[in-house]
Amino acid sequence: MVTVVAICCVDPAGAENTISRGMYIDTLRASAEKGNAEAQYELGNNYLVGAGVQKDRAAAAKWYQHAADQNHAKAQSALGMMYSLGAGVPKDNNVALKWWVMAAEQHDADAQDQIGFAYLLGDGVPKNHVQAYMWFNLAAMNGDKHAVKDRESVSKFMIEEQLQEAKKLSDEWMEKHPKALASTETLVKRM
Repeated sequence: MVTVVAICCVDPAGAENTISRGMYIDTLRASAEKGNAEAQYELGNNYLVGAGVQKDRAAAAKWYQHAADQNHAKAQSALGMMYSLGAGVPKDNNVALKWWVMAAEQHDADAQDQIGFAYLLGDGVPKNHVQAYMWFNLAAMNGDKHAVKDRESVSKFMIEEQLQEAKKLSDEWMEKHPKALASTETLVKRM
């Protein structure tokens, strides 16, 4: 974890002027360069949006890659998105899917939702509503509110047998990955 003390000045009108953004980035970069995966991920986020640094998607992807290589789920998910969009890296749906699967196995709801979309649209995998529903269902159970809507949307194109198969696949996945379920109460509320 990176701890930075921000030095701020507040003008009489109440507007906050943070004068330590450069210090924060310097501290973050130093920690990232020492191999801190969380700092690498955060530095990637800063480069992605241009917060305290020049916006640079290639630099964002580089820092996400460093963190992802250390099994940082959010970085793996973000790197998957970069490859999916061709942002800072060559567009490659297969590589995107590889990173999303790694993050999904760590119960990252964003990655699970993205895998659902890959199956829904046939990006890097064959189009498959059963698989799409399964991944949306897993993401929903892991707290992704958008995935609840995504799951409902794809279910409108499925027959009852497909829905049952998708639910069975979700159950089987959860048995193999028990930490993926946020709580039984969450499951009951979302089904």
